[in-house]
Amino acid sequence: MITVILSHEVKDYSTWRKVYDEDEINRSKAGINMTSVFESVDNPNMITMIGEAPSAEAIKNFMSNPVLKAAMEQGGVISKPEVKLIRKV
Repeated sequence: MITVILSHEVKDYSTWRKVYDEDEINRSKAGINMTSVFESVDNPNMITMIGEAPSAEAIKNFMSNPVLKAAMEQGGVISKPEVKLIRKV
């Protein structure tokens, strides 16, 4: 397992959260478990999620999935996602 830290800005948190919650099935199918969602103290529309993925390849495949791209557009994501993949040592 690897830890995933993903950040991006959204137009409106409430709109984004609804779409994010509805997309749980696609994350689950990809083996991705996002365990926490945070907002920036300076900008409540700057969202950071932390979770786990079975491999770097799994998260890369998930991030390139057209279904995710459509969900991100529907949820109002307005910045390119920043993805950090880390492993506990």
